[in-house]
Formats: sequence, C-alpha cells, structure tokens
Amino acid sequence: MGHFIITIGCEYGAKGNAIGKKIAKDMGIPVYDRETVDAIIGEVGIPQDIMDKVESGLTIAGKGVAGQERGSFSKLSDLTGRAIHVQKQIIRKLATRESCVFIGRSADYILKDEKNILRVFIYAPEEVRVKNVMESHNLSENDAKLLIAEKEKRYHVRHLAFTGSNRGDRHNRDILLDSSLLGNDETAAYIEILAKKMFHL
Repeated sequence: MGHFIITIGCEYGAKGNAIGKKIAKDMGIPVYDRETVDAIIGEVGIPQDIMDKVESGLTIAGKGVAGQERGSFSKLSDLTGRAIHVQKQIIRKLATRESCVFIGRSADYILKDEKNILRVFIYAPEEVRVKNVMESHNLSENDAKLLIAEKEKRYHVRHLAFTGSNRGDRHNRDILLDSSLLGNDETAAYIEILAKKMFHL
C-alpha cells in the first residue's frame, strides 16, 4: 500500500470525527484528531492552556529570542505564533511518516501541497446537526443550537489564525459530502472507495 493522506474537515455535529475514525479503522492506518495532536504538542513543551487560548483566537504575548518583550518583527515573537508554528510542523512530520487520517486541525490547508492527499469536508443540514448534538450531549434543542454556534465561531477563528483563509473556502477541499445522505458508515465507505481509486490501492 502506497503512502497517502486523508484529511477530514467538518461542521460541528455533522459526525466528521466518527466518519474519519471509521475510515482509519477500515483502512488500518492511524488517525490524528485534536486530542492526539494536542497531546504531542504538550510533549514538546507547549501547555494545554496556551493551545486553548490559541483555539479561541487570543494573542498571547511572550519573550523574543533575546528575552525581550514582544515587539520584534519575528512572526514567532509571541506564544500564539510559536504554538501555531509548532502544530503545523507536527502535522507535516506526522504526514511524512506513514499513511494516516487527520480530523480537523486545519490539516487540509497545512498539507495542501502534498501529492497523495484527499481532502474531504463533511457537512449536514442544520436540523440534523442539532439532533446529533442533542443526542450526543444530552442537550435541549436550544442549547444544542447555542453550542453549535459557539463551536462554529471558534472553528472559524482558529482556521483564520492558522491559515489566513476563510474556513468555508472550497478550494482547500477536494470533495464536500452531506453525511445525512448515507449515514456515518456508508459515508466512510464512499470516501474509502474514492481514496482507493485515487491512490491506486
């Protein structure tokens, strides 16, 4: 089996995480999501609270190379820039090691110059996403809508910080799929068929 990468971006509540994990399991390859990538980032010395602030779009002032406060022209002179840089480097390194699936983490943009890559975006109608979140989080309809709005806002802010581009830019994706058409397992199977054809597996 040749080396290939599949990235799964998704709307909150569209079941992209479950679909990505199913693909990885079926194809026998590793999957990297927020938890696994953040764990690796923690191992290189960036605390979780800093990554959480980056996720929220906050700029965290730090020390420059010479120990001076932020103010130099270096894009890594603040902790936000450093955290983003480290995450990008980790994702690129993981992608070179073996075939794998990335869920979120702006991997579709970060790895856009890779040759054997399939970039998928999973979405679903609002009513389906609300129902999914109500079930998975045991929430009322109104609370589920609020959570979706909060998460989507956070995802947009994060994606802009990491890529400088709009999260809705279809040019960073190869295929967009409505997960409600086929359900999780069949959507995963559809993507696997496409990947096998693309990568001659």
